[in-house]
Amino acid sequence: MDLSHLIVALLALVVGVAAGVILARVVPVRPTSPDGAAPGPDAVAGPVNALLAPLRQTLDALGHEFAVAERSRVAAFAGLREQIGTVARTSEALRAETATLRSAMKSSTVRGRWGELQLERVVELAGLSRHCDFSTQYGAAVGESRVRPDLVVHLAGGRNLAVDAKVPLDAYLQLLEAPPSEHAALLSDHARRFRSHVVQLAGKRYWEAVGSPELVVMFVPAEAFLDAALQADPDLLEFALDRNVVLATPTTLVAMLRAVALAWRQHALGEDAGRIQALGRELNERFDVLNSHFSTLGSALGRTVEAFNATVGSYNARVGVTARRLSDLASMPDGAREEPLELTLTPRAVPTGSDSRFSQP
Repeated sequence: MDLSHLIVALLALVVGVAAGVILARVVPVRPTSPDGAAPGPDAVAGPVNALLAPLRQTLDALGHEFAVAERSRVAAFAGLREQIGTVARTSEALRAETATLRSAMKSSTVRGRWGELQLERVVELAGLSRHCDFSTQYGAAVGESRVRPDLVVHLAGGRNLAVDAKVPLDAYLQLLEAPPSEHAALLSDHARRFRSHVVQLAGKRYWEAVGSPELVVMFVPAEAFLDAALQADPDLLEFALDRNVVLATPTTLVAMLRAVALAWRQHALGEDAGRIQALGRELNERFDVLNSHFSTLGSALGRTVEAFNATVGSYNARVGVTARRLSDLASMPDGAREEPLELTLTPRAVPTGSDSRFSQP
């Protein structure tokens, strides 16, 4: 019996008790008939119904509310069942996908490609651009042997940094499926494989092939892989650094590459400052040339004004006197002739190279 049925039963019991109390109060006070008989059922039912009418209305309203609540409960239960079914189907699909991924990760080729994709995403997340700031599958030679790091980050100043994304994960994948009693042995095997891979990377000497600082970055695609190895071998980081190998998870590699991106920006600012200095020097030289042209033009304008004033003086002193005498003759037409005026303006002096604000001292 659920809670709603229990409440209905309790209410029915309360109603029965209330009806009994009412009947006990009503029946004794009814007058008897003239013949001394007790009042009939019809005589008692009227007052009882009148007293029970509010209670009946309340019970009807309560029954309606219970019906609505029951329908809502059924609908909610149906929706919950549907949601649980959806969650179950999603969990099953996720379990299948996880099993597929785990099976795929057992292949070294798939693991290597996944590590390379993770590495490329981390490098792009750090703000570096392909073919400008980094290159993939960079082939180079160390002595007579050929090496091919998974990624080479181009550093400012013409240097490069080799990154390798091939990480041994066989023992870790076995750890995920093994019982707890085998975890310690598999963790030790996982750490031992990490050490072995560090020794292999150090022996490849990528820094000689790509012209990088004397180190190589061993990229670990997930934090859990390195954490598991460090649980069994706490000295693994120091062991790798002693052999010029840097163990980098996505978090640490992003921080490292952000520093590389900042160095590139600083390098670009330095190159821009050098170009600005060269352009300023060139502009200064051209200002000096333009200044000399202005000086030559000003001198020419001064000589032109002097020649003009000399011509006006000669005209007024000689040609104008004769012209005035001709105009005084009666046979000549009347009319005043204005004499040309000399120019009083002279070109401003152009500052010399030592006075020019564009010239260097």
